[in-house]
Amino acid sequence: MVLKYKLIIFTCVSFIFLSKISHSSQIFDYETEIFLKKLLLSIKSVNEFKKEIKIHIIKDSNPNAFVISKNNLIVSSGLIEQSPDYVALLAVLAHEVGHLEYFHLEKRQDTIEQFSKINMISNLALITGSLLSEEPQMLGGTIASQANINNFYFSFSREQEREADIYSMKTIQNLNLSSDSIKELLKILEKNALNKGYNEDYQKFSTHPIFKERYEIIENNSKAKIFNFDDDLENEFNFIKAKFMAYNNNLNIISLKEDYRILYESIVSSTSGDLKNSLKNINFLINKYPKYIFLLETKGDILRSHGFLNESIKFYEIVLDNYPNNKYIKYKIFLDTNFESLSKIEQNNFFHDHTNLLIQFPKNKYIINKFIEIAINLDKMDWVKFFNIINQKNKYKTTEIKEKLIKISEKTSDKKLKKTIYNYLN
Repeated sequence: MVLKYKLIIFTCVSFIFLSKISHSSQIFDYETEIFLKKLLLSIKSVNEFKKEIKIHIIKDSNPNAFVISKNNLIVSSGLIEQSPDYVALLAVLAHEVGHLEYFHLEKRQDTIEQFSKINMISNLALITGSLLSEEPQMLGGTIASQANINNFYFSFSREQEREADIYSMKTIQNLNLSSDSIKELLKILEKNALNKGYNEDYQKFSTHPIFKERYEIIENNSKAKIFNFDDDLENEFNFIKAKFMAYNNNLNIISLKEDYRILYESIVSSTSGDLKNSLKNINFLINKYPKYIFLLETKGDILRSHGFLNESIKFYEIVLDNYPNNKYIKYKIFLDTNFESLSKIEQNNFFHDHTNLLIQFPKNKYIINKFIEIAINLDKMDWVKFFNIINQKNKYKTTEIKEKLIKISEKTSDKKLKKTIYNYLN
């Protein structure tokens, strides 16, 4: 039986790979997250969309984007790498916001509940999002019957996809942006589909409008004469794109020009062991773009990857001064700081200044183990008890863990620990 294949229009370093999500690693990169939030903010503003949307980035060479429950939007690294410019990427995000605006997920809730036991984003993505998957047969047998999957696809109607397409193009029109790069992205997606054997006859069985129809949707909803292309956003996008391509070993660098290719080459030189040329290139960019602080983070990453931890921390701290909510830099600084070189007072301050990491990265063994080491050194035995409990969660039932943590909270006089336990339990 043929699995109904889902096609897409618009849907389709400082990387930290902290968690595995089935077949895809989640990428944690503050620069990219705040950039995507900027695009989402413009989409939401022109559509008066009020709900909060949480963004996740996954390592996947396919150009994908999809929404799952609770307004979570997943973006693949491949989509960032293959989008011609920020407008094309914005159109993808707008398509997904369209699904949320029209409550398409809620309208399919009964069917989604049939798959409620799926707890892996990459598998869930195959049945809830608008994506172009390389191996759609991966769901077969292990999660649900082929027939049920086909029925699920049919429940996500072509009309819903068409609504999301039109919503995306209306957004582009309201923002006075050109649709040229969107057509270019669509051609890339169409070529990818054809290379995998999904011709127009095959596409007719999909719930998504075929590519021909989607070109028509673009044409029918492209009326702007004066465009408000944002050069600053485009500059940010191209630096991010170059970074993604370099860290993901994407050799198709024809789309990278001038300074963005220099960033690509700096990262590639670093990963190949050529620190001298890597620093030469990144220093050139830092001098040319002194206000683009994230280049300093990339330099810190390069130095860190070659073992120069003290030097990398200096650059991370500059970035943190400008972006104090960058928890991924805090994570790296915490792990790389040699606390034994600090005085007792400095150790105590260092300990308390980083306790938020326990909430932001609750299952990270590296963080917990380092906290244990510092707590023992500072004779913070209530904290040690706390860490030992959360470090051995597999040995206890959830109710037992809760009871043990509540007892510690009731007995300790450490207000910071009380607050941490409260946040951890909630």
